[in-house]
Amino acid sequence: MKEIVYGLEGIEQSDIDIFTDMITYVSEYIYGITKQKDKLVLEIEDTREEEILKKIKELRGYLKLDDVKKGRNVETKILEDYEENEAINEISPFDELIRTGSIVEMTDGVYGYSGLFLKVFKYFNDKIEEFGRKTFKDIIEFEDSILYTVKEYERGLYFESFPHHLCFETNMKSDVELLDRFSKNGASDPEIFDIVNFKKPKNILRHAACVPIYPILENRVIEEDKPVYYMVSGKCFRNEDKNATELSRLNEFYMKEYVCVGTYDQTIRMIEEAKALWHYWIDTFKLKCTIETANDSFFANNYKKLKIFQIMGNSKQEFRVDLPHSKNQCAVSSANVHRTHFTKTYNIHSENSLCSSSCFAFGVERLTYALLCQKGLDVNKWDEATRKEIFGDE
Repeated sequence: MKEIVYGLEGIEQSDIDIFTDMITYVSEYIYGITKQKDKLVLEIEDTREEEILKKIKELRGYLKLDDVKKGRNVETKILEDYEENEAINEISPFDELIRTGSIVEMTDGVYGYSGLFLKVFKYFNDKIEEFGRKTFKDIIEFEDSILYTVKEYERGLYFESFPHHLCFETNMKSDVELLDRFSKNGASDPEIFDIVNFKKPKNILRHAACVPIYPILENRVIEEDKPVYYMVSGKCFRNEDKNATELSRLNEFYMKEYVCVGTYDQTIRMIEEAKALWHYWIDTFKLKCTIETANDSFFANNYKKLKIFQIMGNSKQEFRVDLPHSKNQCAVSSANVHRTHFTKTYNIHSENSLCSSSCFAFGVERLTYALLCQKGLDVNKWDEATRKEIFGDE
């Protein structure tokens, strides 16, 4: 193994984070990535340097925003700034959460919860549900399954946008000799997990909670004065590889979403009404945070066109909360305007035209962790408003 230094000169500031995220998917022979100001330090297989550098060059080509960008402002921008708020804690709570058993690492980027973390987790889960029921008339509550079909992911064009994040479910082939061999040798058999021993995957572990809603509404005629609202909840899975970081980026996490399907104006109104919950938390907890335009972590070869679509169309906004100990922010919630992307595929329409859709997503672990990062783990040091909001009359 060897270390190489890769300079970030020539990469636009707005693209550096996505470039750094994508590096982990460039090659299986990159074992570690450390960002240092204007460079990356990569731990790699020492015989693969030339191959890896060639693939990184390809990645840079994917991210280059060429003629389509000329004369257009495709930079993200801060819409609301609450950085003047002060966090009462600047020490990472992560190690102490581990030590006390409030979080228990199950495997890379996967945790179980108890204690204070679980208490705050349940608060955010319940608050999102309470707000959704109160704000959106006749909202339908839906708890997701974990598995979803490969076929529907193809229809929804998720492979085009997020192939690097997807996790597949499969099984060993039905073969008595293979199964007998596994029962005797288990995972210690060096060849047992060869692809030839497994069935072609039919299912995916969902990467986002709202995925099943659009097929559920397939061919539905929605009255123009009666938009459909869903509150969707469930475990989601994303292959973050080496990007998994404490509890701000996980391979398994719990997501809740409000979904609106109706006219374009109705989907925008849902976003604006749901943002009241962001402002409630900002006011109650005095969070150090921003609300910004954003773009998803699209797969590299589609990044430039999809980034431009999202930024120029103001299709995505993020609620970004500071993590004082790391000098970084965590996107804890997002507002997403799909327009007719899903409704066209699934023929969801009114009497006169295709419907539009939007979703408003919350990462419950991220919300919990961001709050604890700013408030710390000593509840006695919390401000009274935060204690009352989380614990009520306890």
